[in-house]
Amino acid sequence: MKKHSLGLLAVAVLASACGGGSSGFGGAEPVSDSFGIDSGNGVAATRHSYEAAIASGGFAEFGGPAGVSSAPVDGYAVARQALTPEDLALDVISLIPFGPVVEPCLGGTGTVSLSGDIASPDTLTAGDFFHVEYEVCDDGQGEVIDGIIDLTVTDFSGDLFLGTYLVAMDAVVDTLTVSTATDELTADGDASIALDTSLLPFVATSVSGSRMTQSSNAGTEILTNFQSEQTLDGNQEPAPYTMGASGVLDSSLLPGSVTYRTETEFSGFVPGYPDEGTLLVQGDSSTARLVVVDENNVRVDIDSNGDGTVDHTFDLTWDEFLNPGT
Repeated sequence: MKKHSLGLLAVAVLASACGGGSSGFGGAEPVSDSFGIDSGNGVAATRHSYEAAIASGGFAEFGGPAGVSSAPVDGYAVARQALTPEDLALDVISLIPFGPVVEPCLGGTGTVSLSGDIASPDTLTAGDFFHVEYEVCDDGQGEVIDGIIDLTVTDFSGDLFLGTYLVAMDAVVDTLTVSTATDELTADGDASIALDTSLLPFVATSVSGSRMTQSSNAGTEILTNFQSEQTLDGNQEPAPYTMGASGVLDSSLLPGSVTYRTETEFSGFVPGYPDEGTLLVQGDSSTARLVVVDENNVRVDIDSNGDGTVDHTFDLTWDEFLNPGT
C-alpha cells in the first residue's frame, strides 16, 4: 500500500464532532449490570476504564499501534492519534465514482482496496462515501489487518490539498481484525469522526459512538455511549497534549459494567504519561477515582459505599497502575 493513499482515512477513521458536536448514532445499553466497586476490584476497574478512554481515542487511527491493536497509554500514543494527515489519494479520487483501486500492503503480503463515490475531485462534500477493505494486509510493522470500514462524509471545510481542514465522517467497522505475533484483536461497531487540522501544527481529534466491541486474547470489552477528545500542539517542543473522555465500559475482565468520565482533563507532554487529570469511575452506589499526581505517579481513591468519603487509597506509579504484576 502506498502510504499516501489512505493518509486521511487512517488518521480519521473513528473520531467525531471536533469542536463539540455529538454522535449521529443512537444510544445503546451495556450488556451487564453495574457492580459494587471496592478495595478488591477498584484499581482494576479504574485501569480498564482509563485504557478504554485512551483506546476510544485510538479509534482515530485504524490498523496502527494506536488503533484497535492496543490500548495506548502514553504521550506518544496521543501524538500518534493526532498525527497530521497526508493527502487523501488525490490521484485516485479524480475518477468519480472511483475504484476499487487495489494496492499491495507495505509488508509484502495482502492488499488494501479503496472505492467510493464523491461529488468533486477537488474537495470533500457531505454524502461522499468511501469503502476500505483489508485482505490479510501486512502493514510492515508487525501487524496483519483484515476487515472492512465504510466512511460517509458528514461535513467538510477547508483545503484538502493544503491539509488544513475540518472533516467529519460517520464510520461503520465490520469485523476489523488486527493480528500480531502475540495477540489477535477484533473491533466491530460504529462511530463518528472528526479531524481538525485547520490550525496546523495544532491538531484536534475526537471520537464518539453508540457501541464498539473489541475482543482480544485477554477478553472482550464493549464500549457504549463513548466519546473522547484529544489535542496535540506541534507549535511547542516537547509537544503538549490533552485528552478527555466518557463512556460505559462492559468488560469480561470485570464483574460487570462501569461508567467513566474525566472530571479534569488529562494533559502532559510527549512522550510522557499525563501529569494532570482526574477520571471518575462509577459502579453500583460506589466510585473509584484516578488522580494523577505527576507524570510518574497516580492515586486511586475508592468510595465503596457511595457516602462521599474515601474508604481506600492506593498510591502507585504509572507503570504499577498500568502493568500490575510486572
